[in-house]
Amino acid sequence: MSTVISFESTESLPLPIYRFTVEQYQRMGESGVLAPEDSVELLEGWIVQKLDKRPLHGYLVRWLNEWLQANLPSDWLMQCQLPITTERSEPEPDLVVVRGKHSDYRERHPSGGDCRLVIEVADTSLAKDRAKISIYAAAGVQEYWIVNAIDNQIESFRDSDGALYRQHQVWGLPETIQTDVGGTLLSLPLAQLFEC
Repeated sequence: MSTVISFESTESLPLPIYRFTVEQYQRMGESGVLAPEDSVELLEGWIVQKLDKRPLHGYLVRWLNEWLQANLPSDWLMQCQLPITTERSEPEPDLVVVRGKHSDYRERHPSGGDCRLVIEVADTSLAKDRAKISIYAAAGVQEYWIVNAIDNQIESFRDSDGALYRQHQVWGLPETIQTDVGGTLLSLPLAQLFEC
C-alpha cells in the first residue's frame, strides 16, 4: 500500500526527508545511482516512481504519436517518454511537441518554454497527472493535455500565468479538440482516438 502526498506538503511525515535539485538528480543518473530500470522521475524535488503502463496506455501513446507525427509542421519535433527540464523537476511526459530541430537538444533536454504541447495519458495515473498541472504551468509549457482513458476525455490546460493555467476545458465524445502548432491547426476527433 502506498501513501499519496502533495508535492508541497511534508509537515505530516514522521521522518526528515530531502528534496533533490535537478542537477543532483541528473548526477545520480550519470553516476549509475539511478538506472533506467528504476523507472522514476523528479517532480518538485521528489524522486517519484512511475506507474506501470497497461496495454491501453501504450496503445493511446502510440496512436497519438503517429497522429502528431503525421500532422506537425516541419519545424516541430515529437518526443515520446523522454525528459523535459524545469527549475525543480525533470518529468518524462508521454508525449511532447517541441520547437526546433534534433540538434537543438543534443546537449540538453527541452525546457518548458520549448514545449508547445505536453500530453500525459492517464489510465491508472490520473491523480498524479493532475498534480503535474502546476509543474508544467510554472515551467512555461503552453498547453497541457491529460488524456483520460477511463472516461474517454481530454482535459486541456492553456494560457499559463506563470503558476497556473487560466483556461481549463474538458473535451468528451463526440467532440473534436483543436490546437494551433506553429500556425497549423490540429484537429483531433476524440471518437477516432478512443475508437468509438
